Amino acid sequence: MKRRNIKSAGVLLLGLLMLTTVNAQSPRQGARGQGAFGGGQQFERPFARLDLSEEQQEKMTTLRTEHFKTMTPLKNKMVELKARERTLLSEEKVDMKAINLNIDEQSELMNSIKKLQVQHQIAVKDMLTDEQLMKLQQSRQYAQRDGFHGKGARQGSGPARSGRGYRGI
Repeated sequence: MKRRNIKSAGVLLLGLLMLTTVNAQSPRQGARGQGAFGGGQQFERPFARLDLSEEQQEKMTTLRTEHFKTMTPLKNKMVELKARERTLLSEEKVDMKAINLNIDEQSELMNSIKKLQVQHQIAVKDMLTDEQLMKLQQSRQYAQRDGFHGKGARQGSGPARSGRGYRGI
């Protein structure tokens, strides 16, 4: 029993260490893949070009703050679940029932997170004018085309580029 308590404390410490490491990364590293939640350069670049009114800026700040407050505990819970999964997998006798329950909990949480992200995107979209929305979509298309970290960031990946797998019709 004492060994299990030590493992649990280790998992908790590992989770906190991971969370601290993620928060300490530079904006380029930390904002990657987080969308509006990241709040770093990835958020500010597209919205800086939209010429938001004072009212829109205030509303955007409120939306981002609310979204951040909602998402932070969910993302922290996901870190805990992933750490718990690693612990369960590292035990001498693997408990598949516990692992499956953990995976189910992760799936439900990911579902909730995705729904909240889409809800936030729609709220942001609803506060923009048609012209601002067009500029935002163009900046996102540009970012996707060139990869978010410079041109050529995605070269060489995927079956079409490697010469294996699906080639199209």
